[in-house]
Amino acid sequence: MKFSLTIHGQEHTLELDLRNGLSCSLDGVPFPAEIVEVQPGVYSVLIGGRSFAARVDSTISPQVTPNSGNNTSTTGNYAVRIDGVSYAVSVRDPRRRRSDRTQLAREGTQTVKAPMPGKVVRILVAENQAVDAGQGLLVVEAMKMQNEIRCPKAGTVQKILAREGQAVNAGETLLVVE
Repeated sequence: MKFSLTIHGQEHTLELDLRNGLSCSLDGVPFPAEIVEVQPGVYSVLIGGRSFAARVDSTISPQVTPNSGNNTSTTGNYAVRIDGVSYAVSVRDPRRRRSDRTQLAREGTQTVKAPMPGKVVRILVAENQAVDAGQGLLVVEAMKMQNEIRCPKAGTVQKILAREGQAVNAGETLLVVE
C-alpha cells in the first residue's frame, strides 16, 4: 500500500507491505517496523530496535480535497505525539476515491449503518444532540476489536435505533442524523 504523507509541511511517500509481517519504506528507504494499538489512539511502535509510544488524534475530520478529473481523494489530518513532541500529519491514500455524488449525499438526512456484524458496546451521543462531521457516535465491537463509528456530516442526532449490548448485522441502521 502506498500513501502520501505531509508531516509539518514536508511531502513524503510511505509504502507498507503487510505480507509476512510489516515492512515499510519512507521516501524509498526501507525499514522494519512493528506496530500494535495498545488502546484506542495509542500505539506501541518498534522501529530499528527502538520502542516509541505514539498517540494519534484526528485533528480535523476526514475531508475531501480536489484531485485530477471528476474524482477526489480521501484525506485524514492527525496530530501525532511521540516522546512529548507533536507532529501535524496529513495522510492521503490515492487509491481511495469518492465521486462528486458521494459528497452530495452528505446533505439531508443520513442513516448511519453498522459496517460489519458485531455488538454495540458504547453509545457516545444522545437523541437531539448536535454533532460535527467526523465526531464519534458509537462503538461497535467486532472480532475483539472496537470500531468507533463516526458521523458522516454535521447535524443533529434524530433517532438512536441501537442500544448498548445489542448485536447488530452489517448494514443495519444504528442511528439517524439530520
